[in-house]
Amino acid sequence: PFRAFALPLAALGLAACVPPTQTGGEIFGVDWFLVGIEGQAVDWRASLRTGKPVVRTFTEERDRPALILVDQRMSMFFGSQRSFKSAIAAELGALAAWMVFNAGDRVGGLVFNDQRIDSIAPLRSRKRIQALCSRMAQQNQALNAGSPDAEGEGQLDKVLQHCLAVAGHDHLICIISDFAGAGPRTLQLMRQLAAHNDVIAMQVYDPLALNLPKQGRLLITQGQLQVELAVEKRSVHQPLGDFLGGRLKDVATLLRRSQVPLMMFSTATDAQVQLRAELGKLGGGRR
Repeated sequence: PFRAFALPLAALGLAACVPPTQTGGEIFGVDWFLVGIEGQAVDWRASLRTGKPVVRTFTEERDRPALILVDQRMSMFFGSQRSFKSAIAAELGALAAWMVFNAGDRVGGLVFNDQRIDSIAPLRSRKRIQALCSRMAQQNQALNAGSPDAEGEGQLDKVLQHCLAVAGHDHLICIISDFAGAGPRTLQLMRQLAAHNDVIAMQVYDPLALNLPKQGRLLITQGQLQVELAVEKRSVHQPLGDFLGGRLKDVATLLRRSQVPLMMFSTATDAQVQLRAELGKLGGGRR
């Protein structure tokens, strides 16, 4: 299970730094002094140099709110190797939150499962990040193999619709999910979010979808139904592999159609290592 933790950004090599200024902004230029302007805005050196009173003008420095959307539905309660998808998603959510905080921006989020959506309003506060991590840990630890799978009930679209109502404009929105149940409505909502915000999709997957074992047996579940499959049989291996791989590719294709930057994260590798690599790819593509 995922447990909330504080991560030193220096160790991650991912922290962003905003240069401090006395007035909370960067100097944009100088202008002639007008009566009524406060004395602290006067550029005394420029005034002495020109022989006329001159004031500094500043650009306004604004922090940007960020919303971290973390999926803890039953479809995420699976992992064939190192971690469950739900645990990787929670770890990525914590990493993203601390990165945003250390960049000087406000952090909030939506943590959701099949039944509920927990909303945390953006605020630049360590306690707000702790609250976000606490919600992720609570929902992660509530996952149970006996719980029903409600993938077809449109919860993902409900979360995106809720995010659309909350975000407005100029937010950073990070969606961490396996995107199970994504469809045309999901595509529409993603495009609407990206129209006025910076959106990043983090698709969590299990390598079993790409490389089905050739021997042994697999217990497949769909909701409360279970069936054991002998994967060594060609009549089972080929269709099952095509189905799992095709489903993963379909979701990735839908996300790319939304024109939202896509990062993919495997349950077989450490989340921090993967995030650093994916950010490197994203940065390299923009240069």
